[in-house]
Amino acid sequence: MRTLFLLAVASLLTACASQQPQVKLYSGAERSAEQLLIIEVPSSLEILDINGQPSPVANTMLGNEFRQLQLQPGDYRVNLYFKELFNVDGINSEIVRTNSATFFVNGKAGEVWQFAFDNPRNFTEAKAMQDSFTGWSINTRTGERIDAEQGPALVSLFSQLLGGGAVTAGNRDNSIAPLNAPNPVAVPASSIEMAAQTLPHDDATLVTLQQIWRLLSPESRAAFLNWANQ
Repeated sequence: MRTLFLLAVASLLTACASQQPQVKLYSGAERSAEQLLIIEVPSSLEILDINGQPSPVANTMLGNEFRQLQLQPGDYRVNLYFKELFNVDGINSEIVRTNSATFFVNGKAGEVWQFAFDNPRNFTEAKAMQDSFTGWSINTRTGERIDAEQGPALVSLFSQLLGGGAVTAGNRDNSIAPLNAPNPVAVPASSIEMAAQTLPHDDATLVTLQQIWRLLSPESRAAFLNWANQ
């Protein structure tokens, strides 16, 4: 009896582990997979923004190999970077964080696209691609492949949040419109307007700021703290 119970628990855990986290990034009622564009993102990739809009919820991860972004069909540009913890010498570990790359998807309803890259096997390989990270988007049904391009500097998102450039207006429901949407909404780069429209006081905003803080060099952190104390 005990053996049967343990087998049942093991089967349940296996089933849970095989489920991919699904992140809803469209507005309105729930839709079926046949009505959506699905983008599968490896767990070692951190998303900076989608179509210029920061989306902390898109980095939700429960330890699985991929997470699925559920979007309206259309055109998307996703800026992201590789981040992974590696064992250096059998004792010490180090997080390797690469440059960013821009991945492209132009998907139809019912399609599943996947972000792929040459995954480093160890710390040495990861360090070697630190300044040359790239990859590609692939349509899992047709095999169509779109190569990624060099992305923006990682600190540019921090500047953007402080009013350094135009961004797409955020939504309370975390939805992100495709680039070819009929009426994309843009807002000026005023830091006051951005604070009111795209930086609500919630857990998602805090996670975004924490992620950006980790990207800053010691010099940048000191400069920011000096600015904040003025």
